[in-house]
Amino acid sequence: MGLGPPALAVLGQIVVFFVVVVWSEEYVRVTVPSLGQLKGSLNVSLWTKRTIYQFEGIPYAQPPSGELRFLEPVAAKPWSGELDATKFKRRCPQALLEEDMFEINRTQNIEDLEDCLYLNVFTIQKPTTCSKRFPVMFWIHGGSFRVGSAHGFRPNHLLEQDVVLVTINYRLGPFGFLSLQDDNISGNMGLLDMLMALQWTKEHIDDFCGDSTQITIFGQSSGGSAVSLMLASPLTQGLFQRAIIQSGGSLCDWTMDHNAANHALEIAREVKCSGSNQQIYECLKNVTVYDILNAHSTFTATAIAKYHQVTVNGGNHAVVQVAGKQKFLVEDPKVTFTEGRYHRVPTMVGFTKHEGTLILGNIYDFILNRNLTEGSALINNEYTEAALKFSGIKDPSGAIADVFNEHYFNRSQLGNFTLMVPGLTDICGLLLLKSCIFLQAKKTYKFTDTYVYTFNYQGHITKWGYNQGLTYPFPGGVAHSDDLVYLFPDDKGNLTEREKIMAKTMVELWTNFAISGKPTPATGVKEWPKMNHAHGPYLRIKTHPEVRSNVLDEYDITIKEGLYDYPPPDLGESAAQSGSSSFYSPIPLLLLFCILR
Repeated sequence: MGLGPPALAVLGQIVVFFVVVVWSEEYVRVTVPSLGQLKGSLNVSLWTKRTIYQFEGIPYAQPPSGELRFLEPVAAKPWSGELDATKFKRRCPQALLEEDMFEINRTQNIEDLEDCLYLNVFTIQKPTTCSKRFPVMFWIHGGSFRVGSAHGFRPNHLLEQDVVLVTINYRLGPFGFLSLQDDNISGNMGLLDMLMALQWTKEHIDDFCGDSTQITIFGQSSGGSAVSLMLASPLTQGLFQRAIIQSGGSLCDWTMDHNAANHALEIAREVKCSGSNQQIYECLKNVTVYDILNAHSTFTATAIAKYHQVTVNGGNHAVVQVAGKQKFLVEDPKVTFTEGRYHRVPTMVGFTKHEGTLILGNIYDFILNRNLTEGSALINNEYTEAALKFSGIKDPSGAIADVFNEHYFNRSQLGNFTLMVPGLTDICGLLLLKSCIFLQAKKTYKFTDTYVYTFNYQGHITKWGYNQGLTYPFPGGVAHSDDLVYLFPDDKGNLTEREKIMAKTMVELWTNFAISGKPTPATGVKEWPKMNHAHGPYLRIKTHPEVRSNVLDEYDITIKEGLYDYPPPDLGESAAQSGSSSFYSPIPLLLLFCILR
């Protein structure tokens, strides 16, 4: 694919194909060279109500179904007629709830459920009337590489600033990440989808007033891991200029599957596909979407229940490829970053205050299944060990658990789950998210501008529970994904005036970085220095943001400041020193298998 504006040399003359736009009251019609005609829609930004021109559901790859299932993506063909780009297209196959599976089973014989490789473009300038090209922000959603879509990420916040936003769908679960480590099912198909969408953006974004030489990739949770993997991939050279990694990273053990082929065979056995790899591939191509998703869910549930670890299951993780026409990863990212073979672009890296509540709910479920009750000596002796094991950390001598228990709990708290929740939240967040995310920054700061942040602001809207009606015996605090509320509108409601100030701060920090490579100045934040030593400095984003010197302060912040439901108290010196905490009394817990989002 060419990287510049479309042009054709004819008999020594250059004829340039311009975008043609026709306007109506509600729609905008665009003719994009080499693609075709588009009908988009209008929207407005959150504060200033500036007009947003949105083009949703643009195909960047052919439907990866039938003979294309499990293969590298194939670029979409130009369409005939006018493409309706006024609404999102289908999400990639996924199932989180029983009703999702019911709907898949109902529709899979009448619709191509795998026809899902679409992207969306949002711009504040009319195509063909661009006064200038604006930097591009390319968003990769999270969801454990298993669930999620671009649908929940609207432009109304970010397009208060002069940027163009692109959001994408990509294959999920076994459709995007199963790997037999051979040329038939090589793995990383979902990552190769992202790559193709990024190449599409590089080639065509000029037609939407975007600057193809100024692209920032950003993502959260597994989307943040994808951004980190993009930095490590040999296939992405020159496709982006900056990166933002939110609450994820390729250095987290849950991102990679180092036993992919065996896991794929186990999943295949669930749908009675066996024999040689070729026979398994031919069999899996003909298995229904419902049965493949059901097989993966069964495999995942069995693996977590058997091993009590989040790092042993497969089918929705990246792999180091040993086969395939395109090898997205050729070595473990830990090696790539340690030895400096990554793309050295300015980077922002960070996490939320209470990342650990996401993990704690899952471990608590296993404790309940073993009938451990509050006050039990088994909680005293085994809960920290369970957290270590769930994170994939071996502690045969018990020394690590002893050190953690000594640091994170008073002796009077041990054995009382309610009193242990703040310490357990810190331990879970540290083991599976905070430490590996910060490790990303420690690998890059000596060679490229690296800005580190923590998001510590608690508003009235939270992602805790993920809209699934889940309840827990403790609040989520500033939970995993809560930072997204201030970058993208949330269906749960509107922001308060105070929360809009936080949203403005977040939007300015993120878009400033995309525009100039420096996140400041922004509302409430005059300076945010680059990381320049092993522990910082970093920006703690809260009501009154502050630059701090040691990120390790965030590793035990819950035992210092507590875990609260909204609205949180104003935390002063007394709260920080007392280590007090407050949270709900226990309420019924619905079962949830670990989905890092």
